Amino acid sequence: MKIDMDINFLLDMLQEYSIIDQEQKDIISNRRDYYLSLYENTHKKPPFVTELLLFICSKESIHIEEEQLLKLIAARAGCDFMVIDPLKVDSQFAVKIISSKYGIINRVIPLYKQGEDIVLAMADPFRIDIIDQLSSTTGCNIIPVVSSSSDVERVVSDIFGFKKSIKAAAEDFSKENFNNLEQLTDLGKAKSMDDKHIINAVDYMLKYAIEQEASDIHIEPKREETHIRFRLDGLLHTIYSFPSEAHLPFVSRLKMLARMDIAEKRRPQDGRIKVVMENGFEVELRASTVPVVNGEKMVLRILESGSFIKKIEDIGFSLDQKEVFLSSLKRGYGMVLVTGPTGSGKSTTLYSTLKKLTSSDNNIISVEDPIEIVMEEINQMGVNPKAGITFSTALRHILRQDPDIVMIGEIRDKETAANAVQAALTGHLVLSTLHTNDTASTIERLSDLGIEPYLIAGVINSIIAQRLVRKVCPFCSFTREMSEEEKITLNLPVENEYDIRDSEGCVRCRYTGYKGRTAIIEIMHITSKMRSLISSGSTIEEIRNNAVMDGMITLKESAIKKLADGVSTFNEIVKALYFE
Repeated sequence: MKIDMDINFLLDMLQEYSIIDQEQKDIISNRRDYYLSLYENTHKKPPFVTELLLFICSKESIHIEEEQLLKLIAARAGCDFMVIDPLKVDSQFAVKIISSKYGIINRVIPLYKQGEDIVLAMADPFRIDIIDQLSSTTGCNIIPVVSSSSDVERVVSDIFGFKKSIKAAAEDFSKENFNNLEQLTDLGKAKSMDDKHIINAVDYMLKYAIEQEASDIHIEPKREETHIRFRLDGLLHTIYSFPSEAHLPFVSRLKMLARMDIAEKRRPQDGRIKVVMENGFEVELRASTVPVVNGEKMVLRILESGSFIKKIEDIGFSLDQKEVFLSSLKRGYGMVLVTGPTGSGKSTTLYSTLKKLTSSDNNIISVEDPIEIVMEEINQMGVNPKAGITFSTALRHILRQDPDIVMIGEIRDKETAANAVQAALTGHLVLSTLHTNDTASTIERLSDLGIEPYLIAGVINSIIAQRLVRKVCPFCSFTREMSEEEKITLNLPVENEYDIRDSEGCVRCRYTGYKGRTAIIEIMHITSKMRSLISSGSTIEEIRNNAVMDGMITLKESAIKKLADGVSTFNEIVKALYFE
């Protein structure tokens, strides 16, 4: 029997499961036409039946979650509910099975092939005619899964928009226009970069990367095709592959947006792109190119201030660590250093700190290489060696600009270190980063840069060492008991029992088991006793032991606390702390 999934069918189903009562059902039925008109005027398109129902419920303060509704529909149809993960969709397969128009009109998208079966996402799983039609044309068994109408529509638009654009662009550029490293001098024969297909493809990629909260986009030329990979929560995922013929115009379009020299393909270049999203939100991207064997590789760092700049409490500090950190900032002068390897979140901590310190009575100046996030509230200066602007020379000049707070992107050499210390001694609060493994070794690093121990002792307020770990996915995580081997690895008593969190992987975390990242932090507060130890030239071990006696939580202890609190997993903290 054919089932029409109209609003009456959904209302009967919701009442049957006691999600709405008769009065609420009558309200929705009676006001359906009014809200249909309102929806169409608001969204400029007709709604799918589930979208209309949820729209009416939201306006009438009737609480129904979309996922709850879709799961009930899936159960009634005898299939599964699925949140579409665009990264898992076999886009090349999908575009062979249906057209974009077919997918939009019928709200369906083939996700992937599973043996001889095709998994098909459907907003309406009762459309047996579509299932039979696709089964007949493909010769495969169709396995329907229920997904939201908006998800299906968005994925269809993204997949077909990008694929259509990149395919058309590839057809416009013959193979002879693409050259490898040995022929880089001849790479200037591409057609105009105003080509609409390339513009569309680049726009789709950037929009998709920002929506997926990627931190980096890698565009990598290979012999036969170009790979696009996104870094999500610290790991790279291959997103698209397209013919190598389109690589040159694709990268050239991005170079144009980044104001790079399009004709220069033999030397690395850097640039910036500013993207305005449909909602008016502005996102900065930092672009970098290097010549590799098959062409130019480009990496785009997405510097979206909404996720890059956090509240201090969201970085990863414990309550005690947060108090120590904030007290070292309230001093108003001295140095606060953030240390750790590349990719440990130092820049996020610095920018988040500057955001907290901004006020109308503070003059904040930063020297950065490069400027990662443009902040309206502070005065930012970029390093430019060609113009004679280095960290050390810039620091000398900005001290004449009456700053209250100075941020130095990184202390790299003796001169920069000396100028930073001088600034801290003369009543400025100086924030900066160093590449050291922990807080205690930072003292030794400053000594190696030629700073006298008594000066180090006099200017340092606090030192932070940090690492980034992925947070366990809240949707597929579960509690388990720690194994004996794991206890031994962390030097925990074997006889004690410890419950920790682990994960299976689900569509919401792209089957990685993790969603988001947090910092594990070690913060050393410089007390009067610590200043005496530093001034007297004490060893790293003596300084570290004294800090622990003063209550410092080490990186290892901070990581174990994240594990005990169910924030991260054993494997993740072990990886972050380089256990062998």
